[in-house]
Amino acid sequence: MENETERTIPDFAIFRNSRTRQSAIWTKAGGRWHECQREEYPAIEVLVHLIEKSPNPVETAEEIIKFINMQG
Repeated sequence: MENETERTIPDFAIFRNSRTRQSAIWTKAGGRWHECQREEYPAIEVLVHLIEKSPNPVETAEEIIKFINMQG
């Protein structure tokens, strides 16, 4: 049985700041934030757009997580 802390840790999260063009990606499996380079900001915007517009955002995010963890 997982404890309360484990249930509140997200599997996946994206941080982005359009003003500063800073971004980072969190995966629970990786256990840390991966800070992205400024040049990667447009790619982060694409990821966010894919998730927001997906008919199944959870499945889309899971596929992105799998890909990120493979790159790891």
